[in-house]
Amino acid sequence: MPRALALFAFSGLLAAQPVTRKNLIDEHIFGKMERDGIPHAPVTSDTEFLRRVTLDLTGRLPSAESVRKFMADRSPDKRDKLIDSLFPTLPTMGIGRRPTRVGPFLDKWSTFFSDLFRNNEQLREGINSFHDHIYKSLELNVPYDEFVRDLITASAVSTWTNGAANFVARHRVMGGDGYSVMNHEDTCDELAIWTTRLFLGVDTECISCHDGSGHLEKINLWLAGKKRADVWRQAAFFGKTYVGPVYGRIPEFRVKDSEKGYDLSTKSITRLPRFKVNLDAEFLLTGERYSAARGESERAAYARMLTGSPQFARAAVNLFWSKLMGRGIVDPPFGFDLARQDPANPPPAPWTIQPSHPELLNALAEEFRKHNYDLRYLMRTIVTSTAYQLSSTGPGTWKPNYDTYFARHQARRLSAEEFWDAVSDATGIYEKFKVKDLDRTFRYVMEASFNQDFAGSHPPIWNLLQEWGQTDREDPPTDRSSMVQAASLMNHDLLLNRVKIQKGSRLERLLRGETPRSNAEIVDELFLATISRLPIPAEKSQAVRLIEQQRDQGAEDLMWALLNRIDFIFCQ
Repeated sequence: MPRALALFAFSGLLAAQPVTRKNLIDEHIFGKMERDGIPHAPVTSDTEFLRRVTLDLTGRLPSAESVRKFMADRSPDKRDKLIDSLFPTLPTMGIGRRPTRVGPFLDKWSTFFSDLFRNNEQLREGINSFHDHIYKSLELNVPYDEFVRDLITASAVSTWTNGAANFVARHRVMGGDGYSVMNHEDTCDELAIWTTRLFLGVDTECISCHDGSGHLEKINLWLAGKKRADVWRQAAFFGKTYVGPVYGRIPEFRVKDSEKGYDLSTKSITRLPRFKVNLDAEFLLTGERYSAARGESERAAYARMLTGSPQFARAAVNLFWSKLMGRGIVDPPFGFDLARQDPANPPPAPWTIQPSHPELLNALAEEFRKHNYDLRYLMRTIVTSTAYQLSSTGPGTWKPNYDTYFARHQARRLSAEEFWDAVSDATGIYEKFKVKDLDRTFRYVMEASFNQDFAGSHPPIWNLLQEWGQTDREDPPTDRSSMVQAASLMNHDLLLNRVKIQKGSRLERLLRGETPRSNAEIVDELFLATISRLPIPAEKSQAVRLIEQQRDQGAEDLMWALLNRIDFIFCQ
């Protein structure tokens, strides 16, 4: 079985090996393993760590030069310094200067949020304004609670010019002709359901159609006690929110608070009929009701209640933990059962406490709040921990329950965008893409506002990315592996072409450059450029022999073989 995918665990000897506990994460993770007698992986190698953290934070491979530099660095804090270098710094702006795209970190996480918020063709030109709003918010390191409040409360004359308002417009339920007629109450429901799921980690989709009682007792203990009317009262915060086309132009939308309110007598086109209940706007988690006496709009009140809830910080911490650690402390991240969170108040049998590390989740959430909901602080806290820096492999007999202890790092397949950009960086062959509807070009697919930016101009690449899990953002992207992906790696014309010696390619520079490279140097460079490490002696002798036998063809064959390695397409 390939090294990166092998199931394994560790002998008791490894459990006794000391590790440095660098922050509160390590105190909780290693403290629990020590108490329960769970062995863990050793700390990963420098090169594996470099590749992992660079891909996790930026979506790009480290360059061959940066791998050499990191390997040569003997300073004890080099990992921390590397992490700091991967976060962007604010660009200096002079009079008359225009802002520029400033780094792969922003591209990666703008893509993440654009996928999360389903920023797709339903918004047309709004795709770009929404993407740029997300990008700029990340660039300025806007506090996460402020970022979310802006999305929920935004109003706009046009969503094509106001990026934040596209969040509300995206959840518009279309009726009639699909654009000019809005099913208002269904839209309110969608906004309530999606904001609760995305920002509180609680999925109320089921109880929007039926009460939890009699349906969810074996799925979610907390939701089993909730009713359809609870969703309607949450949705009533959006009762005055109008989303409609701008002078008949579709889908350019105007967002404003001009509706009369949530009306239970209207006919739903997505759910069961409603019935008459008390419909005061009420926050699902606390029961706090909207009061006009506070001098705030309903949406502003909801945004305040949502971001002020302790569950908001817990859900955010858990979401980003899951992205960087391979699984959530509560997993899946949008499946919180709020009746199973507190070890001091355990649920009735056979239910168990849901988080694997409830005290850690609460402590991280508190740290997140204390540091002004700073996403970079949160990410840095996670990736600087020794728990994040454990190896993904090791000797011994692995037991499945070790995963909930985070006893090793979870290897993951590169996302569709990461994969193609890695192929581009490894081979040195880039495409020229253009942002749809804007005069902006780019060469990494992670820089796109949406995959339709290149679907028309580069259909083979677009089709390949669909095979690798990219979606139209109606559904989340997937990182599952398949035989189709394996076949495309070996046989796809796009990839076979990129391992050829051609103008501007890495192979051309190595084989035709002004400075002659030995066969051994060529092998080292190709290993560094693809799997971010030097070859071991057996790999190097075999690869050198391949190039000696037929220099050009051998180099091309080696590049092809490296792109097909499991440790190229996986982040370990």
